Amino acid sequence: MADDDEDKLIRAGAIANAVEALRLVIETTRRAFVEFLTIPTLVIAGFLLLALLTFVLDENRIAASGGTARQMWGGLFSDAQAARNFLGVIASSIITVTSITLSLLLIAVQQGAASLTSLVFDQFLRRRTNQLYFGFFIGLALYALIVLASINPAHQPIYGVALAGLLTVVALYMLILLIYTTINQMRPVVIIKSIHDHALLARDRQLDLLRDTRRLPRLPAGTGPRVTSKRSGFMTRLDLVAIDKAVTDDIEVVILASIGDYMAFGDPIAEIRTIRASVAPSLTTLVEKAVILEEQRDLDTDPAFGIEQLVTIGWTSISTAKSNPDPGLLTIWNLRDLLARWLSADAAFGAASPNAPDPAAGVVYVDNLPERLMQAFESLVVVASESMQHQSAAQVYRAFASLFPRLPPALQQQADDLLQRSLSGLGDHILTSELETSLSVLIDALTISGRSQSAGTVEMARNKLAESNGLLNSRSTRTMGS
Repeated sequence: MADDDEDKLIRAGAIANAVEALRLVIETTRRAFVEFLTIPTLVIAGFLLLALLTFVLDENRIAASGGTARQMWGGLFSDAQAARNFLGVIASSIITVTSITLSLLLIAVQQGAASLTSLVFDQFLRRRTNQLYFGFFIGLALYALIVLASINPAHQPIYGVALAGLLTVVALYMLILLIYTTINQMRPVVIIKSIHDHALLARDRQLDLLRDTRRLPRLPAGTGPRVTSKRSGFMTRLDLVAIDKAVTDDIEVVILASIGDYMAFGDPIAEIRTIRASVAPSLTTLVEKAVILEEQRDLDTDPAFGIEQLVTIGWTSISTAKSNPDPGLLTIWNLRDLLARWLSADAAFGAASPNAPDPAAGVVYVDNLPERLMQAFESLVVVASESMQHQSAAQVYRAFASLFPRLPPALQQQADDLLQRSLSGLGDHILTSELETSLSVLIDALTISGRSQSAGTVEMARNKLAESNGLLNSRSTRTMGS
């Protein structure tokens, strides 16, 4: 009997492992098509259809000529062996050139990743122009091979061979474009701007989720069961439709994680609150399945991931690991632009927006994007003190000086707290004219916004650092004065 129970446990474990392996395969395949494979697959399918179309046209031409080898275009492509040689050269050349070019481009991408971060690979794969080029090269090679295989004494594909020659000319020019665009894509300004644009698009896609959920619960905590995760991963999606179908007026589901949060096994991911005596176990299972966890985050639906990518690039560039201020400044400027855009159009940032939460929604979702954006500026001002990059710190302070009056009260409080914390690292800098100007502008912005106490603290720190001007100091004694 014990042996039977052990065999059942072994079989159950094997089935669970097989299901998990299948899930990973499906998740990887889905991600591959989302990030890269969709456009190349469509382009290759288009070439296969084109091969079929030219085959039909050539068949109709042969039928119209009564099966004779009627000459076209002065006999061009009328010789079967010459056509075979021509198509063979096209197919082999395209495959060879594509292989060599891709190897060289990957080396260039690797160099870009070494100077910034591995996120460069992600940006390279996600660009639709790159996907189009790769699909075109592979599709053309397949097209040439299919037309080559169709040549026989009864079928002379003049249209197919002529089109293959024309497309080869296009492919060679596209090869030049691919080389240029790849080199251009390795420039920090292009990489950072691409992440910036992806974050904006991801936020736009997230607005449906924010509109169909509420930010604050109505029912008290502890009135229902908590749902825990059965595996680990990042929260990438939330199936609101499934939850809304099961939730009634006396039940609300509070999602305890936000898009992009990492959940370990057993972490609470949701809480079901109710005024009933009990909740059906089926609802708990449904909520667990509705919170979708994956191994990797998705930049297309997770704007906070775009923020973290920018911070990673900025931190790496500003820190003494690279000591390259240019990408760091670009990061700060793009984060400032994101904040400015969302302040003017996003309800979560205090803007009057038509995407206000539905007050009758049965799901409560906590939007973490404003907090993550504030933390991004905080991280960059911290690393600026580590590397003594005064220009980076100055641009962070200038960003808050220009946007602080526009922040809603909650974000003003977060920004105020961030600025006060950053002053502890201000003494690591030399008070350059740029840094002094940024601090002065920040003091004025805080004063205008009614934060006179915070303005006084920043002013005191600036004046304390100014006392070291003209004196010989180390970074550890700069603010001690004389």
